Amino acid sequence: MLCLNAVLLCGALAIGADMPADFVLPPPPGKYALAEPGSASAPAFLSKLPLVATSYFYWYDDATKAHVLNGDGTDALTDHPATLEGFSYQSIDWHAQQLADMMAAGIDVLLPVYWGTPLSKQHWSDEGLPPLIAARERLISEGKEPPAIGMFYDTSTLQHNEGGYHIDLTTSAGRLWFYGTIRNFWSQIPPQHRARIDGKPLVFLYASAFARRVDEKLFPAVRELFRRDFGTDLFLVKMHGWPGEADSEYQWGGALAPQFLDTAGLGPGYDHSAVPGRTPLIRKREDGQFYRRAWHRLLTKEVNSRPWLVHVETWNEFHEGTDICESREYGRRYIDLTREFADQFHAGRKLDRSVLRSARRAGTASPGKSDGLAIAPKPDGDGPVVEKTVNGRLCWSTTQHKHSPTSRYLYFDVDDAFLFDTDEPVELTVTYQDAGPSEFRVDYDSSDPQLEGLLQQFRPGPSQLIKGSNQWKEARFVLPHVRFAGRSNGADFRLAAAGKDLVIGSVSVRLLEK
Repeated sequence: MLCLNAVLLCGALAIGADMPADFVLPPPPGKYALAEPGSASAPAFLSKLPLVATSYFYWYDDATKAHVLNGDGTDALTDHPATLEGFSYQSIDWHAQQLADMMAAGIDVLLPVYWGTPLSKQHWSDEGLPPLIAARERLISEGKEPPAIGMFYDTSTLQHNEGGYHIDLTTSAGRLWFYGTIRNFWSQIPPQHRARIDGKPLVFLYASAFARRVDEKLFPAVRELFRRDFGTDLFLVKMHGWPGEADSEYQWGGALAPQFLDTAGLGPGYDHSAVPGRTPLIRKREDGQFYRRAWHRLLTKEVNSRPWLVHVETWNEFHEGTDICESREYGRRYIDLTREFADQFHAGRKLDRSVLRSARRAGTASPGKSDGLAIAPKPDGDGPVVEKTVNGRLCWSTTQHKHSPTSRYLYFDVDDAFLFDTDEPVELTVTYQDAGPSEFRVDYDSSDPQLEGLLQQFRPGPSQLIKGSNQWKEARFVLPHVRFAGRSNGADFRLAAAGKDLVIGSVSVRLLEK
């Protein structure tokens, strides 16, 4: 989602052509391919020990207004840096200040979001790396220990690139392209500056959906090529959806809702109001409380089983308002918050689950109103929502989706401050139009010890028969072993029907005493 700004703000390039089957990698832009894999002074981390990384956007340049103003001269940023003076990927001073602030925030690794390709140097993606290296060297010469440098591979370049290719990663040429992008990045990073986990340079992969095709042969082929040229393996952290075995897995979207896979994804909120052509989407920061709750959710998990790698999303993506760096809007508040929780995470502290519990015991949702509970539309998935008026009442209706001709779903999210990742009985009340399908059912994210996998994430709950009276009616369900950790396609529960559309006027949840 986030990295699509590279396309939206720079202009979409021609896509769709096939790569030449005889594609050959041009020489790398840097001199550190075929270099020794590391040195005694190189930053080294061990897997399973707490590590905090953050994605670093370095495409800004106030002199040219790149990623500062839109093409029509309007402000391209939702949030803003504290000053525009020296705000540039070309400035050593700017990079040095960001690194110093990351140290203040307790960040271990920065992940430059690399939009390069194997074909040639890619403007800011490649031009911004030498000043970053120089900034890090300056801080080290001052006796400081700035964050090490990993890689965030913005895979949107598999579809949007100057060659006009849509890369098929099931072919030898496509795999070579994929590797070439990784090679080009690391060829510019001296070994002593690389973030290495268990001796392996750290690479985060963005979405697989940008590739024309991909299969499980990709990662082994890329690892072999990297070992050939760099003398070591990679530490691959794949976004959910990539086939094949990686060293860890994460999910983008932590700025909208905390993500807990092998790697945790956390962020302060989201607002892409400044991005042209986007459908409005805002996840309010709540004066820091949303970010605080995300860290609390991580720190209340058992130390030995919780994610040991945290991806903070993001350091400075001002377009989408996910920044935790110093900004005009928030000052250094999120730097201080990150340091507070990063210190606890590094120390292996476990918080009591009472920090997750709010005083409220219920939540309600209806069209135009959300109080502790909200509908969670899945317009591109199996839960699109239509809002309409039936019998004088504004309501939600299911509608047909592309994934099934018969199934219909409405998804709902319970506010994490009310209930999250627990094992509680809950009463669910649904006001529904007694018309349409023959019945509807509740599926919910549960802690049921008798279930596992998808059955636990979509535990089938009770059903309500629909008799066809065309009146508004109310159904009450008791749901045991509620977990509500967002594992039901990113939501906490859904109402399921088949064949005809289900029409809902309101939904409420209430905690019951055990």
